[in-house]
Amino acid sequence: MEEILSDSCVLNDGVAFEVAAGNSCRECVVTMEALAHLRRMHGFSMDLTSVYRAFEARIHRVARRLVFTGAEASPLVLGPQVFH
Repeated sequence: MEEILSDSCVLNDGVAFEVAAGNSCRECVVTMEALAHLRRMHGFSMDLTSVYRAFEARIHRVARRLVFTGAEASPLVLGPQVFH
C-alpha cells in the first residue's frame, strides 16, 4: 500500500508533496509542465490541481522510484520527462 505522508501544497511552479521511501521521507515537487503533460496524454480538460489528484498515486510511485534509483536532489523535481 502506498503511503502519502502529508497533504500536497500548490506552488507557483508545481505541487509539493512528501513520499516515504525506505526509512526516509523526501520532499518532492511535480511541475506544472508535468501536470499539463499528463493532462494532454489522457485528454483531460480539468485544472492542474485536479490532474494532480487524479494521478496522485502514479506521481508518488514515480517519485519513490527516482529516490530508490539514487536521485539526490532536494526537493526532488518531477518534470514531464519522467512520465512516459
